[in-house]
Amino acid sequence: MDLSAYPYLQGNYAPVADESDFGEGQLTIEGKIPQKLEGAFMRDGANVAYQPNHYVYPLDGDGMVHAVYFKDGHVQYKNRWVETNHLKTERQFDRAIYGSVGKLLPVPQEVIDGGGEPSPIRNTANTNIIYHGEKLFAMWEGGFPHLLNNDLSTVGLYDYDGALQAGDALTAHPKVCPDTGQLVSCTQRWDNGNYCVQIFDAKGKHLKAIPIKFDRKGIIHDLQITKNYVIIFYAPAFHSLEKAMKGEDPFLWEPELGTKIIAIPRDGSGKNIVFETDPFFSWHFCNGFEQGGKIIIDYIWISSIPFSTAQGSGVEKQPRRMYRMSLDIATKKVTNEQFSDIFCEFSRVDERRMGKDYRYGFAASSNREWGDAHGYNCTGRYDFQTGETRLWEFGADANAGEPVYVANPDSEREEDGWVMCFVYTPDEGAFLSVLCAGDFDNGPVAKVKIPTRVPNGFHANWMQGLTLS
Repeated sequence: MDLSAYPYLQGNYAPVADESDFGEGQLTIEGKIPQKLEGAFMRDGANVAYQPNHYVYPLDGDGMVHAVYFKDGHVQYKNRWVETNHLKTERQFDRAIYGSVGKLLPVPQEVIDGGGEPSPIRNTANTNIIYHGEKLFAMWEGGFPHLLNNDLSTVGLYDYDGALQAGDALTAHPKVCPDTGQLVSCTQRWDNGNYCVQIFDAKGKHLKAIPIKFDRKGIIHDLQITKNYVIIFYAPAFHSLEKAMKGEDPFLWEPELGTKIIAIPRDGSGKNIVFETDPFFSWHFCNGFEQGGKIIIDYIWISSIPFSTAQGSGVEKQPRRMYRMSLDIATKKVTNEQFSDIFCEFSRVDERRMGKDYRYGFAASSNREWGDAHGYNCTGRYDFQTGETRLWEFGADANAGEPVYVANPDSEREEDGWVMCFVYTPDEGAFLSVLCAGDFDNGPVAKVKIPTRVPNGFHANWMQGLTLS
């Protein structure tokens, strides 16, 4: 493949061609793996299999999951493509067929006649990997999730026993309530602005849908739960399917409309509370909770829509910062303040404190100038009690992925858990970093060094108890 025209297919964004399996004898362990770790660290991301027709931002590559399995102090590594219908069709014809979210292409008649996937909207299954109700899912914003086996082999599309209908797109960024085990998610559609909160029980059975009518399809990636509410940001950022089909830039930013924060009662009763504020965009929440008649939201703030179909536009390099927002339920007053001046993204929290008051947030962070060869070279710890931000730097030229908090099963203290992420450096290659959450001064307690490159990706999670045997 000639990938030279695509900035987001260079360096550690470049795809890997092989699926690999490495046992402990093939993995180098630096430090000591905590014995109490039993489960799997997995991360999904874009990994193009064929020369792309269009590729500006890393949203359109084929999904590939990278996994490190832990049991009794031992480790194994696997990576696998998610075998979507679109990828299988391109394998059938041995070439790229489909376009991108920003530039949809008509499906050739020969592909349709040959039994290939007819939809021009490519379900890449490349955005997140979650484990809920003892099922493993590769997620994408614009379609059904893909069910995987524990060994990462693909089962196929999953509709939650008919709860999802044709045209429904389940978010890649659900939240799990630590008290009930419920999965709180949402669906949007390509053909209208409808948004619907979807709630599944701890076993994955669909419980309820809470519809919200919007006139236009907003770009809503994430949501946040608190004890009584589901919180979404409805920024003036829109996607036009019609423009995408014409090959025009489909991403629209209309700041005069401002940003709306919508608090939706989780039980489906009562009216939504709508807060209005100056325009901003956000990909990711960190956490949120209710306190003294207010909803507190910690999230990653971006000044405007970080999207364009133009190569080198620079919009994706907009500063991203940790912010704290306070929403007064009675007065609808919004207070929005920057918490840290560190450039950061992919914010996470101890999931046992999801929707509750907490101390620490974690995020992929950078202590260097954000340039053309950008990447997050640190894992950051954001202390909401003291206001302190601590960084562990993996090297000036490192690429560090989304950090995931892994709880210590013997302790309720946030400080006693671990923070994991995939890291790549030119000197060390690829490794999984295991930091002690309470000690950001002494670096990783363990590194699992992987004898193949692990490209930059999107979302990761810890799958407690998921093993290969």
